[in-house]
Amino acid sequence: MKRKLLAGITAMTLVLGLGNVVLAHGDGPGQGSGQGFWQGSFEEMLPFMKEMHPDFNDTQLEDMYQDCHGQNSPNGPGNTDRGMMNNF
Repeated sequence: MKRKLLAGITAMTLVLGLGNVVLAHGDGPGQGSGQGFWQGSFEEMLPFMKEMHPDFNDTQLEDMYQDCHGQNSPNGPGNTDRGMMNNF
């Protein structure tokens, strides 16, 4: 009985551990390639931004996007390796 329980716990640990490795590696846009999390255009990001910030209008959302990903970004254009809030 103890052996079966130990084998089950070991198998579950391996499955969850390998699942986390695969999830962390990812295969989405920019994931796992050192390019930051999102490299899409403003038009691609707009539905997600509207969901997260429902009170903002399109101009405010575009300004926010340009601050984080545009030419005026403290990290340079398209460079989000340091994240949006880690500019110090």
